[in-house]
Amino acid sequence: PRAPEWRAVGIDTKGRGKRTDEALDVIVRLWREDKVDFEGTYFQLSGASINPKPKQTNIPVWIGGDSPAAVRRTARIGTGWQAGLQTPAEVAPVIAAIREEVVKTGRSIDDDHYGAAFPYYFGSADDAGPQRHLQRHKERTGKDGEDYMAVGGADEIVQRLSEYIDAGASKFILRPIAANGKEAIDQTERLIEQVLPQVSARWPRK
Repeated sequence: PRAPEWRAVGIDTKGRGKRTDEALDVIVRLWREDKVDFEGTYFQLSGASINPKPKQTNIPVWIGGDSPAAVRRTARIGTGWQAGLQTPAEVAPVIAAIREEVVKTGRSIDDDHYGAAFPYYFGSADDAGPQRHLQRHKERTGKDGEDYMAVGGADEIVQRLSEYIDAGASKFILRPIAANGKEAIDQTERLIEQVLPQVSARWPRK
């Protein structure tokens, strides 16, 4: 709700969940049906179609959000759930709630289809990059971000991964904190060289 995008496009944040529910229903139907009629609060379609249709018959639908409505949305239609700006402590109850809710729907979500994301940085928390990132996180969410991002070395990043795994997540989007493309490449190379071998050794793929 604090994101500047809402002000930029002049859309009220109220009702965004219901709008999302309708949009997902429309999108999934357009992927699969030749003609779609839809009469909703936010979207009205008559004989709508898209061409070409996706080659995949069942495109994975990963849902975000941590509200009760987002939990229900994930259980109803989601292939998986992807956390946004949530710490491990915030991720755990959402995953537990989705697992409980999905049972009621008669559907199933694979155990390894719960994801988390966090920024990482090889260096000091006092460096300009992490400090700038923390400030932006505070402005966007109203929360401190120390428990969300991973700063230090490989051990600190692996520790943060471990906390998310203990919370129930098993797929990850790790974003390098960087001021430019060169720094992003350097941070990514260090992740590949120093973190991924530890991950493979500690959590081997089944």
